[in-house]
Amino acid sequence: MANISNISKKKKIFLCIACGAEHTKWQGKCPDCNEWNSIVETESIPAHKSKESKIIPLSSIKFDELKRINTDIGEFDLVCGGGIVPGSVILISGEPGIGKSTLALQIARGLRTLYISGEESPLQLRHRAERLGINTNNILVSSNSYTDDIVKAVSEAKAEKFDCVIVDSVQTLYSSNIPGSAGSVTQIRESSAKLIELAKSTGIPVILIGHITKEGTIAGPKILEHLVDTVLYFEGDFSKEFRMIRALKNRFGSVNEIGLFQMTDKGLAEVKDKNSLFLNSFGSASPGSAISAAIEGSRIILFEVQSLVTFTSFSNPRRMSDGFDFNRLILLTAVLEKHGFLKLGTHDVFINLAGGFHINETSADLAVALAIVSSLKDKPIPRDTGFLGEISLSGEVRPVSQCARRMQEFNLSGFQRIVLAEKDAAEAKKSFSRDIIAVKNIFDAIDYIF
Repeated sequence: MANISNISKKKKIFLCIACGAEHTKWQGKCPDCNEWNSIVETESIPAHKSKESKIIPLSSIKFDELKRINTDIGEFDLVCGGGIVPGSVILISGEPGIGKSTLALQIARGLRTLYISGEESPLQLRHRAERLGINTNNILVSSNSYTDDIVKAVSEAKAEKFDCVIVDSVQTLYSSNIPGSAGSVTQIRESSAKLIELAKSTGIPVILIGHITKEGTIAGPKILEHLVDTVLYFEGDFSKEFRMIRALKNRFGSVNEIGLFQMTDKGLAEVKDKNSLFLNSFGSASPGSAISAAIEGSRIILFEVQSLVTFTSFSNPRRMSDGFDFNRLILLTAVLEKHGFLKLGTHDVFINLAGGFHINETSADLAVALAIVSSLKDKPIPRDTGFLGEISLSGEVRPVSQCARRMQEFNLSGFQRIVLAEKDAAEAKKSFSRDIIAVKNIFDAIDYIF
């Protein structure tokens, strides 16, 4: 009979799922990242075997020009920085049903791909591929989510080297020598680490599909986002057919790049006319509408600001915004009252960016302010007029970054006049061949338009 005292007990540790820090006991708040209720109990991870490594000069490493793998999906390649880098690891996350698996299957269409389907059976995957009209000759599929088997299969397939490995999803991976069930913090972290090591050693890119939590963050330990090379987030409004994929992290390209898609019965189709999503070029002018331009990575996107200002009998008027910073809206209404001499204290103010667009920069301040004035006065702004400018607390209209690029997009879209800051006028004239209205403050802008 085995001596019970010789049986080693598995050590319990406490792991923060937000930052990956280990603790000896449970705490309500993680002292490393200050997140509340993020520490969970788990079993200790077996020690990794040390590997021999040589210290060499960086200049002695031979390299060729970086050759990217094109997927024939222009928008996806753009977000990745021009294509998939060999040996890179890409994490794609988003809401359930947003189109992550559809995008993954369309990426596999033009490459020799090993598709690890932990959530769908091979038969279900084949049905979906047929519905999307995808040629499946170059796609090899497996429903085995055992990480060690995946690593072994890729390492031994030398005669038929894969162009890409897709794992759908990372939450289904598990390894027998790692404590915890599939989807646990330790399984996700360690299984992903093995696939990352596989990608670096073989040069085969790995695409991981990840779930998100009810709070909207990527499920699993935060360290997963640090380990991978690229983090892409799929977003969109389920009531509309448009989808947007945004790079939150990219070691090989811009982190502000976005890709635009339209969900159809044949899968995701690229949107060529990006302004058609957020700008109704054929609509008639109506009160409360103004147009501005935003920079998203290498793109300039024109978008429409919609405003509704209504009288209220309540003592506290409401301020609501969709796609625009709420605190910024409160600031702009205060500036309009103080320096625009408008009475907004008895009115509710609602702001919406058309098409579900979101903006984080201040270049749309002037467009938002003029849309509010337009709705208040019930007077439309001409559709061929654009606005660029940040508004300070003193009511001054300040210049915006990369004004020339924004003006060039206005020019190509047929706008007849642009209202902007006086300091931007000289630069704007180089890219815009029509009327440029330079204003010093918000009162001058209101006076000119109305």
